[in-house]
Amino acid sequence: MVPEIQGLSTCWAFVLSHTKSKTVIKVLKISALKMSGSFGTAHSEERLAARKELERLTKKFNFLEPDRGNLDDPNIKWRFSKPDYTQANLEYMKGKTKNHPAGSLELVVENLVKRWEMEASHFKDLDQWTTINKERYRAQANGGKGFSAEEVYKIGNYNWLMAGCKKELYDAEKEDFESSHRHFRGAFPAGFPWEVLEVFSGPPTVAFSWRHWAHYTGQYMGSQGAGELLELYGFGVVELDENTKLVSVNIYYKPDQFVEALKGDITPDQMSKGKALVGSGCPFVKSTPSSV
Repeated sequence: MVPEIQGLSTCWAFVLSHTKSKTVIKVLKISALKMSGSFGTAHSEERLAARKELERLTKKFNFLEPDRGNLDDPNIKWRFSKPDYTQANLEYMKGKTKNHPAGSLELVVENLVKRWEMEASHFKDLDQWTTINKERYRAQANGGKGFSAEEVYKIGNYNWLMAGCKKELYDAEKEDFESSHRHFRGAFPAGFPWEVLEVFSGPPTVAFSWRHWAHYTGQYMGSQGAGELLELYGFGVVELDENTKLVSVNIYYKPDQFVEALKGDITPDQMSKGKALVGSGCPFVKSTPSSV
């Protein structure tokens, strides 16, 4: 009997004792992604505790949980299983720097991006994606190659976002949907929250700044995190059609710096507080009291 798998190490240990079973190998692949696809613990008691804390925060600070659409729709075909965002939402509420009010353009954009990410990560059928114009859709990072909807569906969001990364840091051409999710979600077991900071223009061309963050408690390609906070800042420009579906997604950020931090080649403070967007400042300039 296959026990409930709580993590990749448990799953791997199970397969090592049953190496001749193709069925069990398939269970390894599916279970590992079920873990990575819905951040957080699989323990029901911890999920309940996270839900209780979520409700406390929403009540105390008037927070709103992210709206990723109706995940209970019985017609949805999931890649593996329906994701559980309880822990991810809690980490988002605990670490976000903005509290956009209901109905604001910032919150609309934030929820659209979160729903788009959910569909890209978890929908089995590309035709069920509700956030994109499939025929016209193109995704691009840092002015690099443009990826079609079919290409994005096949390789996953991580790989097109990392396509321009130095190959010695991350070779997107050698990774696939499953391996990319294992790498990055394995680094951040509790979640990798994302928020919109500011929106600079409204539809149909929406330009916005954003922030990704997480406590690096897991492993990334052999490097072990020590719980340090990693912050990733960037800019996005998306085009919407007349039905408010994404026609193009253009993301600008520094993926090399992100991977270097995961590998321990640079310190987290070199990425903190938006340095990737505004720079670190001139080391030779010191502020002096104003004489005005």
